[in-house]
Amino acid sequence: MNKRIRPRHMIVAGLLFLLPTILLVVLKGDTTYDTERGLTRFVNAFLTSYTIASVFLVVNMFQYSKSRREPSAPWISMTYAAILGILATLLLTNQGGFLMEENGSQRAQILYNVIHFIVTSLAIIIAISVMILLAFVNLESKDSKQN
Repeated sequence: MNKRIRPRHMIVAGLLFLLPTILLVVLKGDTTYDTERGLTRFVNAFLTSYTIASVFLVVNMFQYSKSRREPSAPWISMTYAAILGILATLLLTNQGGFLMEENGSQRAQILYNVIHFIVTSLAIIIAISVMILLAFVNLESKDSKQN
């Protein structure tokens, strides 16, 4: 039996991944959605995720560089990426309230973004844990198939 994953299976898997979002959009059916507000939320989430992931990767690359005996090579570029994310967040929240949503200050917006990121990450981690546990529950031994 061929165990290779075909492109068609990858497309179906991607569509199944997006199915809940597509269903929510279709079922909502409301055309009064504020596009600017959605864009603002998306950009805030993207900038926060980029910045936090960059800081995490700086630490990760620092540990990696220690193991490779090249103390500065990998993590300097990640430090620049983290600084770029922080500067972009600060500059864009200063630009006439484009990324401010409904918060009164820049600090409040950044704190809101970080908390939103943490809550979303925890939800994803819990969902992945449940899926892994379900996968282990559904494992069958080879002996039971042979009988």
